Amino acid sequence: MEKQKDLTWLEHLQKNSWEPEVIISGISLAFLFVIPSRLFEFSVILIQDYGLEQIPAQLILVYFSLIITVFKLFLIIHLIMRFIWAGLLGISYAFPNGVIKENLFKYSQNIDYFHPVHYLLKLERWCSMLYGFPITVAIPIFSITLYLLFLIGIYLIFNLNFEVVYLIFMLTVIGIAISGLVRKNTRVKEMVGKSMSGTIGAVYQSNLGKWSFIVFSLVLILVSVPFTIQDLKGFSGYQAQTNLDEEDYQWPNEQIYYEEFNPEKKRFPRAWTPRKRVSKEDLEIYLPYYVRESKAISQMNVLLETDSISWENLKSYSDQFRIYLNDSLIHPERWRAVKSGHSGQKAIFGQFPIAHLEKGIHEVRVEKLVYLSPFLGVGNELRHRDKWARFEFIKE
Repeated sequence: MEKQKDLTWLEHLQKNSWEPEVIISGISLAFLFVIPSRLFEFSVILIQDYGLEQIPAQLILVYFSLIITVFKLFLIIHLIMRFIWAGLLGISYAFPNGVIKENLFKYSQNIDYFHPVHYLLKLERWCSMLYGFPITVAIPIFSITLYLLFLIGIYLIFNLNFEVVYLIFMLTVIGIAISGLVRKNTRVKEMVGKSMSGTIGAVYQSNLGKWSFIVFSLVLILVSVPFTIQDLKGFSGYQAQTNLDEEDYQWPNEQIYYEEFNPEKKRFPRAWTPRKRVSKEDLEIYLPYYVRESKAISQMNVLLETDSISWENLKSYSDQFRIYLNDSLIHPERWRAVKSGHSGQKAIFGQFPIAHLEKGIHEVRVEKLVYLSPFLGVGNELRHRDKWARFEFIKE
């Protein structure tokens, strides 16, 4: 009797599941379209304020963006299919007899039409089936990301070498994958298999076919890649050890150089000034503060003793930069450590006299001395980045 009650309740829930499905899909999509920008900002904070290197920060952003994209694609598809389903439901109610052949043109009367309910039931099955599929792809990626976050936490707390942490991460993931393929029964394999994601994956594989499931999962990830790349747009600018791309250098993005063109108050990656038009006698300039770059000063001085790069010994963080005004090297009287009132990020602030300049457009270029930390057999060396930042201002 109790079992029959449970079955009746489950059948009733399945018949009316479309209502919560549509509500959940709509609300979830609203949040999912906001999350990528928050993840982007979080990754930037980890790089600038906590000294996380570019590779782990980018991995975190890629993994989470991929998960979000997978869910966004499925929720959008699900909503579209539910809208079509609702239309068929209305047609089935309004026209219970379906197609009345006698009322059609003669050339269409010899076709055997399906009743709208036929497609209604098919769509119902597809909507119910697709709704749970993202879990099989997202949860494994999410688990890997959580493990990476755990290792990164240890790496930041104990100031470890990221090369070691990365090797541990890769060897662990590869080891689990190989052991799952080679050994028939392992505790990890048993635990993963009995998890929600493993059970749902097994249901799809056994009903749709093993290879169909794998191919569909791979296609889903491939389709998600362009959207994930879009979420990463501009992230390379926060990699302090590299030059700007040639396009970004020749065609500066004004949003990352002027506070007035950054109304969302996003963090600045390289250098910035309040306004493009300057009527004062001094030009205000900010340089972003990167914790890892600041900690590398002592090692950079050691390498400068034997390196061929022509650069004076570093006494402070500001000595890592060279600023040119119309190709003339300039030095501020004093750099001040501040928290930018616009973006709230840590920066060093300086002023340069421009009263002697003629009215019109002038160029500011920033070059930087960078330290490449050791990673997989390379690094532990200095580089001179001569295209680190570039913007123009108008002297009024």
